[in-house]
Order: sequence, then C-alpha cells, then structure tokens
Amino acid sequence: MPAALLAAIVQLLALTLALPSHAGDIPGMPSMLPPHLAPRLDLVFSNDALGRGGEVDDFRTQQLAFSAALDERWSAVLDHSMLTLSEPGAEGRLDQLSASLGYRFLDRRTGGTVSRLSGGFGLRTVGDFRGERMQNGFHRLIGSELKDLLYRPEDGTDATAWLDAEHLAPFARPGAWRLAWWVRARALATSDGQFDATAGAFAVAGRGGFDLWTGLRQDWRSGYREPVQRATADAEEDLAFVLGLRFGGLVLETVQQFHEEASYGQLRLLSLESAAHRVAARPPRLGLETGFLVPDVHLHLAGRYASTFAVDESSAWRESVFVSADFGEPQYGDDPALYRQSIQLGIGLEWEHPVYASGDWLAGYVSIGAGWRRERLIGEGALAGRESDSADRPVLLGGAGLRFMSGSIGRRWAYRIQAGISAWLPGGRDDVELDGQEYGLLDPGVALSLGVTFDFG
Repeated sequence: MPAALLAAIVQLLALTLALPSHAGDIPGMPSMLPPHLAPRLDLVFSNDALGRGGEVDDFRTQQLAFSAALDERWSAVLDHSMLTLSEPGAEGRLDQLSASLGYRFLDRRTGGTVSRLSGGFGLRTVGDFRGERMQNGFHRLIGSELKDLLYRPEDGTDATAWLDAEHLAPFARPGAWRLAWWVRARALATSDGQFDATAGAFAVAGRGGFDLWTGLRQDWRSGYREPVQRATADAEEDLAFVLGLRFGGLVLETVQQFHEEASYGQLRLLSLESAAHRVAARPPRLGLETGFLVPDVHLHLAGRYASTFAVDESSAWRESVFVSADFGEPQYGDDPALYRQSIQLGIGLEWEHPVYASGDWLAGYVSIGAGWRRERLIGEGALAGRESDSADRPVLLGGAGLRFMSGSIGRRWAYRIQAGISAWLPGGRDDVELDGQEYGLLDPGVALSLGVTFDFG
C-alpha cells in the first residue's frame, strides 16, 4: 500500500538521521553499490539506526552524501559529515565537507559481467558547517540526548585524489535470479597526507527491482593528526560484515564491525536509469511530500492536487494547489541551551515542468504561497523548563527545486527524490523574553529541502 510505504520511509528517514551514529563511508567518493546498478542520482543518509546503535555518539556521527551522473563518464560527489569526540581532554567537534569530480576510465559489460575503473579529484575541508545545529535539531525531533561540544580550532582545505576499481561476475548462467560475486577496492589520498581505503568481497542476488548483497569489507585510515579526526579514523579502521537490500529506488544497508565501535547503517534513495519508463505516462493528480528542512531542522509534510488556475491541460506546465505543514525545534543560533519551537502552515500554488531532453526522469518546480507561523523559545541545560511567550505572524512562502524519478508502485503511483530550496518571510519580527533576556523571533529564513514525493496518476 502506498500509504504504508510512505509511513515507513518517514520513520526510516527520521531514525536514520537522528539516532546516535559511529561511522560512515569514505567522504568524497561514490558510495558502495553493486555495479550493475547505475543511478543517475544517489542520496545517502548514513547513521547507526541500521547498525548496532549504542550509547556512544562519537566519531562520524552523521553523514549526508549526494552522487550524480553528469553523463556516461563523468560524475560528481558532495558529502557533509559531522565528527564528534566526547573523550575528556580531547573533546570537541568538527564538520567535514568533501566534493569531487570523477571519471570512469573503464566500463566493460559482457553478459552479466561488469568491470569498472574510476578516478577523480576534489577538495576536503573541515570547520564549523552547521553540524551542531543539524544534529541537535534532529535530536530534538525525537527527544534524543543533545550534544553540547565546542568546535575544535581547526580549519583548512586539502586537495584529494581517488581511485575505485570493481568487478562483478555471475556464478551461473542468467535465470530467474541474478546470482553473482562482486569485489571492490578503493582509496583516497589528500595533500595533507591523509589516506583512506576500503576493500570488500560480496555475494549478490537479484530479481526484477530487488537486490540483496552480503559480504566482508576492510577499512584502513592513516595520516590524521587532529584529535577528533584521528579518533574517527581509528574507529573506522576495522573488518566489517555488510548486508544490503534494494527494493526499487530504496536501499537499506548495515555495516557491522567486528572489533571497533564504528558500525553504521545507510538509507539511500536512488534515481535509476530505467525508473521513468516503468510509470504510466499520465500527469499526476495527487502528490504527497515528506522530508526535512536543514540546517535548521524541520519536518516537512505537504499535499498537492492538480489545478488549472494559471495553465490549461494542454500546457507542458503542471499546476497544483498545495497545503503544507513544517514543524521542528531547531537550535537558536549557536546556543545549545536555546531552541526555537516552530510551527508553520501554508497553502499556495506550485508549477512543475519537465527538464528538456530528460523525459519524465527530471522535473523542476517553483511554488508561492502564504500561511501562518508560530515560534517560541524553549530552554535546555541551565535553562531547562523555561519557555518564552509565543509569537505569531502571517508568512509568505516560496520554493524551487528539482524532482528525480526514483521508482513506481504499481501502474498509478510513482515516487521521486526531491531536493530544493524553501523560503519564508514573516510579516514582522517579534521580541520575546526568557530568563530576563530578550530574543528575536520570526526572522526570514531559507533552508535546503530534502525528501520524497509520492505521485498518483
């Protein structure tokens, strides 16, 4: 049932992003995925909700990564990782941003055999990139423990270079099931002397839109000197058991280490080459959205219904009336003792248009609307139990972004990855008092919007 799948993805997104985590994949490289799959877009949420979990919330505590195919050979990767360490005397946090371009030197496919060799170059930098606000904002959504750690006085940008080699071959002649073995080795080096590498061997089984893989991987890390990065590297260097599952455009994977505390899980959304061809070619009448706004974290829900106020049915533009709700308790600026409880309701119009030459795989959208927003401050730590008065104002809404076809549910339902920008402009700013001090609420805001939209044709 589409409603059941929607609810499951909402819960998995919330858990994957908000629970304690201990590791992730090599930042700045494409994530591990059997090579017979060739996603145009790969959105990865990494956390230990699908790993062992635990009380320790250190090391690579959350990771968000995008991989996109620019054409048949070139690709791009963007990664945001949050690193934390609670060890007395060395405690602190750092955020890590990585970006790279990759080129596939070899892509040989014969029968069920796939051989690939890719390489790339990029940049990696560390510093304060809103990781504390994102982490504590997600933790507030589910009532998890907040993380109050100061950022380490570390910054700097390094060049990176990487290589990635993999080979997949069938165990037997193709039948109803695809049965194969898969090996992969990859390494990344930085201009600062850091070195990350992974090697793994897996068995893969698949049928239709379903794939299952399992095996072992070994990670190596070296060259890290700063305490938070060094502790993260030490925790990620281990032998691990891997179990992955794909159903259509949804991937769940868990990596369980044998000795260290860096087990983690991944939830991934894929936009595959063939996804657009499996959906009936009729404009969607109904849309349901779920996702998150970051870095000031809000849960976003919306519904859309086809309309023709400004366009007619013959236009390439698709118009919808939308109603939306956003709520969360993001951190107030850089103060981990103050949180801004926010609720926003809206209604408006949205226009969507396929991107030329992409067919139904990729579409752009813009939206405008109006609504109501309410905010108040909530204290934590030394201010625990204290709250300010609420402030309410009408608000203007705007948004723009892209939707990537991910998969289908039967002939009438499709689901797409959504990535865009959401903006709000309240009708004024209010000051409230908490613990004898005044704070401003109802500021204009802009956020990155990430999620899934379900369309009924």
